[in-house]
Amino acid sequence: MAKRLEAARAARPMKFLGALQSVRDVLAEHPEAYVVNEGANALDLTRNIVGMRVPRHRLDSGTWGVMGIGMGYAIAAAVETGAPVVAIEGDSAFGFSGMELETIARYRLPVTTVVLNNGGVYRGDDPSAGGDPAPTYLSARHDLMIEAFGGTGYRAATPGETAAALRTAIGAGAPALVDCVIDPSDGTESGRIGHLNPKGLAGAR
Repeated sequence: MAKRLEAARAARPMKFLGALQSVRDVLAEHPEAYVVNEGANALDLTRNIVGMRVPRHRLDSGTWGVMGIGMGYAIAAAVETGAPVVAIEGDSAFGFSGMELETIARYRLPVTTVVLNNGGVYRGDDPSAGGDPAPTYLSARHDLMIEAFGGTGYRAATPGETAAALRTAIGAGAPALVDCVIDPSDGTESGRIGHLNPKGLAGAR
């Protein structure tokens, strides 16, 4: 793991592990912060990289993953505690409840959302299949989304930019979003069960 982390720090474009090391380092400066975490790769890798220093300060889906709970959890944690909240989201998980940014902005909650954006579901490096757009691909600017509601958006393409943006956002104590541009080829299907999918008529011939 140490070798993987070291390689990820220097990798360009940025990898999940490079971004998450920066998130981990900044959160170490803020042990009072609540961490919300959801996604596939984003969920699994954050659990491995970002440790917690205070009990009951990590909120995620538990044993069996569900997507869409993260932003609601972030709102509840901010309202109930008044402490800073960092919601670490995969880009596809964020798509389930990203409009909760409007609620966060309306109530000026101290929530910083970090979107690990590799441009798709699991991976974003397959923009077309047979000439049609792949249903798993989407290149989005999540930082512009929060700006539409009056929050502050950041776009980060390196671990250093990720750390700087997150540090500034937490310090401001206001609605913010850091859109981390991750290598589209970085991502693995959870459970690695894609080989069980039916091949279809075309593949059976």
